[in-house]
Parts: sequence; C-alpha cells; structure tokens
Amino acid sequence: MKVKLLKKNRETKDVFSFIFAPDKPVEWKAGQFIFYKIPDENEDERGITRHFTISSAPFEDNIMLTSKFDFEKGSSFKKALFNLNVGNTIEAYSIKGKFIISDYGKKYVFIAGGIGITPYRSILLDLEHKNKKLDIVLLYGNKDNEIVFRNELEQIKKNNELLKIQYVIAPKIIDRYVIESFVPDIENRLYYISGPFGMMKNIKNILLEMKVKTDNIKTDYFPGYDI
Repeated sequence: MKVKLLKKNRETKDVFSFIFAPDKPVEWKAGQFIFYKIPDENEDERGITRHFTISSAPFEDNIMLTSKFDFEKGSSFKKALFNLNVGNTIEAYSIKGKFIISDYGKKYVFIAGGIGITPYRSILLDLEHKNKKLDIVLLYGNKDNEIVFRNELEQIKKNNELLKIQYVIAPKIIDRYVIESFVPDIENRLYYISGPFGMMKNIKNILLEMKVKTDNIKTDYFPGYDI
C-alpha cells in the first residue's frame, strides 16, 4: 500500500515521529511492525527497505514511525526518511510481529531501552482505548532525561492506577537490583523486553538467572541502536 506523510514531530533532540496516512484501511495489533520502502539513488549496502514498530495504536488509524537519528553516521535510508516532505508518498507493506498482548488476565513487566519504548506506546494506548486496566510495571532505561513519549505515558498512568512507571537514567541501568526493587511477585508476571540487542540479551539473562521461565519472556530487538 501507499502511505502519505502527514506530519513530522520532534520528540527529543534526536528522535522524530513520522505520521503516515495509508491509502486504504489497514488493521494491525498493538506492538507489531511494518516494512517501508523509500527509493534512493544514493542507497548504501543496507538498501532501501526497513521495518519499524508501528508506534501508533490501531484506533488512531494513521501509521506512526518513531526513530532515533544520527545525523553524522546515519544510513542512507534514515537520511531519505528524514528528508521526506509532508505530502510525499512511500510504500509500506507486510505487517508482522508477535510482540503483542494476548492475555488480559496476566500481570506484566514492560522493559524498554531508549527507542525501544515505541511498541509500548502503541500497546498502552490500545489498552486504555479498550478500557483494559492491566497490572503493568514499565521500566524505561534511557541515556538522559529526554524521555520519548513521557507526557503520554504519564497521562496513561493517571488513568490506570495499576500501571507503575520507573525511569532508569544513565549511568544507572536496568539490572537485577532495579527489577527486584520495582517488580512485585516476580515469578507471576510476563516480561516484555524491547530495545538494543545487547540490552535485550543482558536483561533476558538476568531474568533467567532469577528463575523466570523462558516462556514468560518476550523480546523485540531494535538493530543498530545504543540506548
């Protein structure tokens, strides 16, 4: 399908959101991702196609892509994306992903590293829209106090007394001590981890050492990012 850029929002100094209108109705589940293709005469070895989590919730209709940008070392795809003008049209296709909530009766821990917060925006807004107040602890690790979607997250928290949010700012990291400090009944929760590969792998290993079952851990890997 074709998607037209409606708006570009600056979330922090190096994170931007791009809101696209699809040329036909499209359905997705909160937490899934979609592929984009942007033709570029100066494409690098990574090519003209990428997948990104849909950071908007399904009820918002438009597709939002939120990404971090390195303006010196960024890929040709990222440069082409950033240089899109409102009204420009690109191709988007193949919605996939299992980083979704399928059981409203469970308790959850959402762990995010940097731009890994994007699926949680979609999921939390979707739950709020459906009036599903789940017991969720969100641990959000970031390199500084520029928290992506902070205002929205705080508003969602106001509407759900069961949602707890803890920001972990560098040099602090999300480690065993943080998890034990902020997560009650550790063994009775499902764990979602979203962020850079190194962070995701480290936290998964910590959870396994804490006797969390592998089946209770779900991951969403963001390639090419540091927190």
